[in-house]
Amino acid sequence: MNYTELVDAIRSYTEVDSNVFSTGVVNTFITLAENKILRDIDLDDFKKESSAATTSGNRFLAAPSDLLTHRYIMATINGDQVMLEFRDMSFMKEYWPDHTETGTPKYYAVFDDSTFYLAPTPDAAYDVQLGYIYRPTQLSSTNTETWVSKNAPEALLYACLIQAYSFTKGPLEMLQYYEQAYQKAIQGLGIEQQGRRRRDEYRDGMVRFPVKSDSPGPVLR
Repeated sequence: MNYTELVDAIRSYTEVDSNVFSTGVVNTFITLAENKILRDIDLDDFKKESSAATTSGNRFLAAPSDLLTHRYIMATINGDQVMLEFRDMSFMKEYWPDHTETGTPKYYAVFDDSTFYLAPTPDAAYDVQLGYIYRPTQLSSTNTETWVSKNAPEALLYACLIQAYSFTKGPLEMLQYYEQAYQKAIQGLGIEQQGRRRRDEYRDGMVRFPVKSDSPGPVLR
């Protein structure tokens, strides 16, 4: 499904024309829908890792500019790669109340959209690897196809229709219908990601589905 097809489908399914669903409004639906899909399911195609370094005495660490959701932070400490443990900010404040004191980082939290918070406050410059889900270029009139639009068109359409019906305050039963349809589509995508694409046929065997067949026996004539 390309951009034009998606826009036409949104307006057709909702029976709302471009006077209400202008290009700007529909683009907002698409943004919210794409973000929802990427947050709801761990897609291999949008995993990314970047390198950074802490600064001695600085408890903040800049997040990648294209980060959508974090996955892990791994620090190299005394030659060993150590996974930092994720916590919320309230824990961080209680665990390390005096941020001027320094030590070896053990925990991290999300401080804001562009910054991680470390505790203890780093006592040296440590190399870190940040694993995350990145925000791809949005489907638009100038970027007419994306991985999601080509590989998960049903999920994308239903996610957009959820936004559309929420925007127009349409019938509750229709909103519920598209939410259920979206969940079914996203579950199918999840099975594909977690099952077929992450299996090793040699070790795990082929993905097989049971097929009902008649019991073998003599042929009656």
